[in-house]
Amino acid sequence: MKQICNFEQHDPPALNENMLRAELERRALKRQTTLAALAGILSQTAMLVLGILALPYMPVVSVFCFGYVTVTITGSAVLAILCTRKGGNDLWLLLQ
Repeated sequence: MKQICNFEQHDPPALNENMLRAELERRALKRQTTLAALAGILSQTAMLVLGILALPYMPVVSVFCFGYVTVTITGSAVLAILCTRKGGNDLWLLLQ
């Protein structure tokens, strides 16, 4: 069978336990970040639905719900812009 890749031409990358652990940690952090973002979206949706359902009976509560959703969406958008523009590394140093 003819080989399509020449594995003798280049040395394979040197892997050690620290590199594999770092990759595993990076994947776990990515999973946790995704779950946290999903939880935030679901809580925003729940608060918005609560505000809509409470509008006929408790308009003051609805105003607070809508205000909360507006403020948190704005804050999330600002953080998302900062993380994408600066790469996210500097932002985490500022928050700590």
